[in-house]
Amino acid sequence: MTRWSTISRRSLPPSACRRLIIHFVTVAAAATQALRFLEKYPDRVGALVLCNPAPGVDPSRAAVLDERAAFAAREGMRASLPTTLALSYPPHLGERASYEAYLGRYLANDPVCFGFAFRALARTNMLHMLPLIRRPVMVVAGRHDSVRPHAGSAELAKKIPGARFELIDDGGHFLPTQAPQALLAWLQDFLPR
Repeated sequence: MTRWSTISRRSLPPSACRRLIIHFVTVAAAATQALRFLEKYPDRVGALVLCNPAPGVDPSRAAVLDERAAFAAREGMRASLPTTLALSYPPHLGERASYEAYLGRYLANDPVCFGFAFRALARTNMLHMLPLIRRPVMVVAGRHDSVRPHAGSAELAKKIPGARFELIDDGGHFLPTQAPQALLAWLQDFLPR
């Protein structure tokens, strides 16, 4: 996020940066980045769509994420499939070609960098921001998300003043690839044009 801010300040004229309003659509842990941006630049955020959001990790789960990070770095991405992608992206959700493409991108991750991302997530918590949000927010969950069950996303939405909650029946954890048409319909309905 800091890098994006630096790039945008260098690429755009200062007057454009002051006028730039961003509408965030996030999946899972990316909610932490959008909430941090909102905390730092509240006047630059228009609306938030949080898909199966993970705005923070309970400190009691940090050790589990640390172990997954170490395992991926030690054994590689393919070995980590049963405890990561197999739980978050069952192949029966969405189109098979989308799953295969996602699997290819997943396996292409550098396992050390993947581990760093998991360790960073284990120490990130933006939950304090939820009751402070004064922007339009839609929380979207997939009915078949085994990583972040939809009931938890519904409860999270209740912590955000005025937030809207939507459930996608044929979606799981990665809604943009598992249920793209359903998600697009909700986005078109919610986001300003």
